[in-house]
Amino acid sequence: MRCREFQKMLPEIIDHMEASDAKGHLKSCNKCLQLVADLKFISKSARLLLPLVDPSPKVWAAIEKSLPLVSDRKQA
Repeated sequence: MRCREFQKMLPEIIDHMEASDAKGHLKSCNKCLQLVADLKFISKSARLLLPLVDPSPKVWAAIEKSLPLVSDRKQA
């Protein structure tokens, strides 16, 4: 298997590297081995970037309500 063939099928096999042709190619090709390592790192890191959920309106209301209290304490 050549790099071009490997890289063409990579999206389908990235999570299932057990395919014998792919595994064999990675044993003999440092360039593709590094590519797979980089893609797995990117994929793992991307999972950490889950969208943040906005707090409920109750949270914001409680913060707004407490702001005057904090302001009064600073002046005292």
